[in-house]
Amino acid sequence: MSELISSDLIAYVDFARDLAGRAGRAAAGYFRRSHARRKSDGTLVTEADEKANDLIVQAIQATWPRHAVLSEEGSTRYDPAAEYTWVIDPLDGTTNFARGLPIWGVSIALLRAGAPVAAVVDFPLLGEVYAAWLGGGAFCNDEPLLTDQTATIDNQHLFTQCTRTRRRLRIRSPLKARMLGSAAYHLLALARGVSLVAVESTPKVWDLAGAVLVAQEAGAHVTGLDGSALFPLPAQAQDYAAISRPTLAAANQQVWNEFKTDVETI
Repeated sequence: MSELISSDLIAYVDFARDLAGRAGRAAAGYFRRSHARRKSDGTLVTEADEKANDLIVQAIQATWPRHAVLSEEGSTRYDPAAEYTWVIDPLDGTTNFARGLPIWGVSIALLRAGAPVAAVVDFPLLGEVYAAWLGGGAFCNDEPLLTDQTATIDNQHLFTQCTRTRRRLRIRSPLKARMLGSAAYHLLALARGVSLVAVESTPKVWDLAGAVLVAQEAGAHVTGLDGSALFPLPAQAQDYAAISRPTLAAANQQVWNEFKTDVETI
């Protein structure tokens, strides 16, 4: 495989930024007007998810016909034979969207050999566009992001968690817990320095691919809950619809180590 250079990655980011912006605007047209229905896995989907997904997939296929696409609302099967795979969550935070909360966004990430190399996550109603590329840093609205590498845990800082975290884990940290309703936004809040830790019990690969790259490029320590690497994806064909990737992310390695001692599986 040829080596990627910065200009290649920036071109992918620019493409994803434009596409996520268009998909976000399309989804916003359905906000507070779209009926949610339950899928076979129990999660919600709306017409906005499907419209945004179709817009994104069609644009990728027209522009990069040799690239594979992995999407929550489309093909969920990963093919390691494809050098490049776009991973899409056309509407992360669907429950928020369906209930009228503005914390939802569009995530588009490009994997090369199973690892994220470029990403954009756009939260249109918040006016926040996150972008990152491998080795190029992380940005929110073009402002650089950097986590606090000297931060330590105390009761004046926050951590974010998903709803299932409370059912599966017992956490005794002095950090104050918050649930924002979007796995991607939890990791992005960490990248921005809003929180020190993000813990997710059942995220899927499309929840993580873009936000993990942003968080890592901002300096966060991001792993599986057991400390294993989340990426690259295993070099075998798999359907990721039913595969969760429990995740623990922290502003720095010291905070990760300390918080991990406060976590116990129920």
